[in-house]
Amino acid sequence: MFYKTLKMLAKFVLTILFNIKITGQENVLNDGPFIISSNHTSNYDPILISLIFEKEIHFLAKAELCKHRFTNCFFKKLHIIPVNRQNGIVIRPVRKTLKLLEEGKVVGIFPEGTRVTNGKKVEPKQGVAFFGIKSKAPIVPIAITIHKKKFWLRHKAFINIGSSIDLSLRETVDYKELASDIMQQSKKLALENAENEIILKKEQRSKLNNIFEIIPSILKKS
Repeated sequence: MFYKTLKMLAKFVLTILFNIKITGQENVLNDGPFIISSNHTSNYDPILISLIFEKEIHFLAKAELCKHRFTNCFFKKLHIIPVNRQNGIVIRPVRKTLKLLEEGKVVGIFPEGTRVTNGKKVEPKQGVAFFGIKSKAPIVPIAITIHKKKFWLRHKAFINIGSSIDLSLRETVDYKELASDIMQQSKKLALENAENEIILKKEQRSKLNNIFEIIPSILKKS
């Protein structure tokens, strides 16, 4: 109930803050289990992703979010799976994630492991490939591109959803190689976001030019 209520509130707020354009909605899966793999450039990313899918999403996130009693309670109600990136002990979150997938739930992972901006290159974490292989759940790649304006309202958010990836069809079981391939899918989708933005700008300019062409004719008739 808490998750659904917050999701409704988030949808209302984000549609005010952002001008959201979604591509690839035909690739959205509604029946679990499956894994969502996305790039990560903003704190808004998990919220934007949650608005797309009907099923509740269990995101793997840094344990620091659950450091205090209040935040621990808050994020656990949002189904966050805390991962301690400092000590490298991941047995508990790994077991939790595999159990959720076994139960038909949806898990969200950011393979970069942290927010990455300005085109910085990082090696993907192997967890997304590990969970895909062990659970045999399909992986849905996503790319989110946010273009901020000078003002805090109506930032453009392009979300591109790719076709699901079945790792059981791959010949290799090299987690590092598979994780890299999965992250590359998100990068390709991000490039498509850039192309979609260019097309959208051209369409907007065309509409604006049409308006400027129509106005003089209207003035003449009047």
